[in-house]
Amino acid sequence: MNKLNRIETVFCFLILAFICGCSNNAANPRYELSKKALVDFVNTRYQAYFHINMCTFKNLNSFEKIYHRTDGNEPPTMWNPTGMDCEQWADVVIAARMTGGWLTTKHHGGFCLWESKYTDYDVASSNVKTDVVKLFVDAFRKKGLKVGLYYSILDYHHGIVNGKVSKEEIEFLKNQITELLTNYGPIDYINFDGWSTWPTTPTFDDIPYYELFKAVKAAQPDCLIISHVYESNLAHTDIPFTDAGSRPYPLHPDYMRPAGSSHQSQTGWFWNKKYRVKRSVKFILKNLNSYNSHNAVYILNLGPGPDGRIQDDAIERVKEAAAVWERPDDLKLSDIGENWGYMYDVNKNLAFLKPVTQSSTHKFIRDRRAYPRAEIAIDGVTEGNLKMEQTSYTKEEFQPWWQVDLVDLCDIDKITIYNRTDAEMDRLSDYNVYVLDTDGKKVWSSHQTTFPNPSVTLKTGGVTGKFVKIQLAGTNYLHLAEVIVEGKRSAK
Repeated sequence: MNKLNRIETVFCFLILAFICGCSNNAANPRYELSKKALVDFVNTRYQAYFHINMCTFKNLNSFEKIYHRTDGNEPPTMWNPTGMDCEQWADVVIAARMTGGWLTTKHHGGFCLWESKYTDYDVASSNVKTDVVKLFVDAFRKKGLKVGLYYSILDYHHGIVNGKVSKEEIEFLKNQITELLTNYGPIDYINFDGWSTWPTTPTFDDIPYYELFKAVKAAQPDCLIISHVYESNLAHTDIPFTDAGSRPYPLHPDYMRPAGSSHQSQTGWFWNKKYRVKRSVKFILKNLNSYNSHNAVYILNLGPGPDGRIQDDAIERVKEAAAVWERPDDLKLSDIGENWGYMYDVNKNLAFLKPVTQSSTHKFIRDRRAYPRAEIAIDGVTEGNLKMEQTSYTKEEFQPWWQVDLVDLCDIDKITIYNRTDAEMDRLSDYNVYVLDTDGKKVWSSHQTTFPNPSVTLKTGGVTGKFVKIQLAGTNYLHLAEVIVEGKRSAK
């Protein structure tokens, strides 16, 4: 074999290995949630929100204040900034002793601050075609600041609202998220909003969290998902996040894992004609210290005006706060417990974040927007404190059930069930565990008469099935802290 042929053979082998490697990775994605990444997030302590989008210009052209949303029917030409000074934003963040910022790349109206291949409702169709996402990312990266991109799932312009959401619309969301996480280099955080939080927003039944989770982790595995879900668990986010409004720390007072929350510094999320500083130095410091003491990052909105710059009074206020803020010492990995992030290797759990449902869902526990949904039982956290929203939770009913769809046929070796740990553990007794085939027919079952304390592992002998179902035999509430299904995809 001559040298050229040898080179061609090696090249072909490398290409084949690369393709096989990509195929294996695609078939068996691995999901991690680094404790170091969580500690690094907490140590940022204080960041900025930048709400600027079509609302800014609707406020400019309207006699009425448009608080924080548009209807998606505004023409792209309404977007008309006289300047866009992201360098100034970065300088303000540094002067305020903040560590990064989050940009509203697409708000509820659906207008995109970048040129998207998947819509013409974007800056490229306006009179000012500047790619604001690129300006923002470049300015913040150049100065060593963290970069977060806000993206609204609710989208009035593209019709992604509460009710039936089509597969095409879910693909649209995934494609846009992939654009944002492919075209601008490393992104530290993607912040989802407008998802299962008020009546007009799509629910997690309309758009399963796992679908967008996969899109994010496929594009940038190290990008942290920070969702406005108002839940203190990991069922729909890597890091819980809330809009606190004027409230103090809104999660359970004993919750000390990484979290985030936001406030407005001015009279609204978006600039308007009477947009003035609303928060005092005392207010900012009180809440900044409260959140930081719970390992939560405080995100303060500094919405730029139609000129693309932050207003002088807002700059002055955050500088005044910075002058007297006593920043906490950085946390170290040795300072945190094993309960940060996923509490086991979720790559071994065939059920992790897969489509799941339950017979009913109990009312909210702490916040009217956060419900104890079925997904909490496959979120990678085995703790079962109901008051911290760490368990699924049905209504009291006859034979309540919980079921996960493994998506593919799987050869199941064992099922581990974690019970709630704070009270009334004996509710999970006298129950059945089933493995069902693709038609929902029972292929394996086990009747349990004692409650897990805190867990029980059932060996199934490699039975092949697609669904795992847990059902009480009598009348009660069904709580599950975590369900771990181990095995492998079936060759059948």
